Amino acid sequence: MAGLKQRIVSGLALAVAIIAAAAWLPLPWLAALLHLFALVAAYEWAKLAGITSRLGWLLYAAALTAIAVALWLVQWVWPLVHGVATLFWLAALAVVWAFPRSTGLMRRRSVALVAGLVAIAGAWLALVALRHCGGSAMLLWLLVATSLADIGAYFAGRGFGQRKLAPLVSPNKTWEGLLGGAVATLAWGAGAALWFDSWLWLLAAALVLAAAVVGDLFESVLKRVRGAKESGGILPGHGGLLDRIDSVLAAAPVFALLLPVLPGGTIATG
Repeated sequence: MAGLKQRIVSGLALAVAIIAAAAWLPLPWLAALLHLFALVAAYEWAKLAGITSRLGWLLYAAALTAIAVALWLVQWVWPLVHGVATLFWLAALAVVWAFPRSTGLMRRRSVALVAGLVAIAGAWLALVALRHCGGSAMLLWLLVATSLADIGAYFAGRGFGQRKLAPLVSPNKTWEGLLGGAVATLAWGAGAALWFDSWLWLLAAALVLAAAVVGDLFESVLKRVRGAKESGGILPGHGGLLDRIDSVLAAAPVFALLLPVLPGGTIATG
């Protein structure tokens, strides 16, 4: 019970901070704040990839920062980057599906590090683009959708979980948990579908849910390969930041790619 209380308190604190930033910070300041989160996630990812030296981490952080600056300055490539990041997560699904046969691939430090740059930079850009092209509402819609997927899966799995979803990857995840996350996320999508009078929002919710599951399981692969239980300890009850945002890493570029075709998706800028 103490662990659950810690999870709820730290999760709510993080959610309030991110929601407030997404709603009120000017875009450049929001991008900078999201980059700080990205650097923390990159630190944890680098550890899971086998980087243990301070120099190695600094070089990795510098690479991520250089990519972020380049993407910020060259906005016409944003849709292409969303597409590349989405393709990356399709490849990540193959890695999850093939585990443990994919262990050798993910043990390669270069592969894991490049994967981290693509995943983290792609998600950072997607979140920035959502705010820029869709306004605060679209960014918050995604964050709520991924949170509901996590919350629904956690409580449904905790209360009813019996059948293992991917026992070799993450023994604690169950089909019942997945169903709970699906119900919560699709209900959120149904609300948007009614608001915008378009079933495409329900499809968007389903794709966001699928991506969130892949992101969660792929991070679990990284942890299994390195024998780590958690990516870090920065968030009480959650572990590391990666343990909390792994679903957002995958879902953000997918939703950003879908945004231009969603009714009401491009309703504001800035």
